[in-house]
Amino acid sequence: MRRAAIGISAHLGWAATATVVLGRSGPQVLRSDRLEIARPGDRQALEPFHVAGGFHGLDRVPRPADPKRSLAQGLRRQRRTTTRVLGKLAQELEAGGYRLAFAGLLTSRGRAAEDLEKAIGSHTQIHIEEGLAVRESFRLALVGLGAEVVPLDSKSLWADAPEALGLSASDIRSRLRAQRPLNEGAWRKEEQSAALAAWLAARRRSR
Repeated sequence: MRRAAIGISAHLGWAATATVVLGRSGPQVLRSDRLEIARPGDRQALEPFHVAGGFHGLDRVPRPADPKRSLAQGLRRQRRTTTRVLGKLAQELEAGGYRLAFAGLLTSRGRAAEDLEKAIGSHTQIHIEEGLAVRESFRLALVGLGAEVVPLDSKSLWADAPEALGLSASDIRSRLRAQRPLNEGAWRKEEQSAALAAWLAARRRSR
């Protein structure tokens, strides 16, 4: 089987992904996908820190009686769904002759709070915690599949790529823009960033 790499750009409740396989002229994009990390309507898994902190969007709502327990339940379901969804993608890749071997996981610069009360005490921090949680859900699922995970700073991704790949910034952009996912998935700037993350992860781990 040929080794494939996935790039992941996470959001609240979902992630934009691009899966590539490297060739002599660079990456070929096998597919792009939107992966949901919670079942429809399961807000506790979709946004566990919001629920634990008593937020519904920007609106204040009553906190659960036991925020710590609520958070643990939501994270557990989020991770279970992420594992299932990513496992399904890996199976589909294997059916086409590809093994999910590498992952470029785009990270943010937000830091986790020191304790639960600080984590759920402000809406700004809650969003940081939600992003960290989604990325951790994907990391755990990827490790479970045997993929090597490379964290990559989303803010410096495109600036760091030329040195890492030995190509000019314009060459990298033109190569990615010229691609189209073989599954006819979305191909916006975000999916191109995910593909670049996958490309960098595969190159780094293949050396």
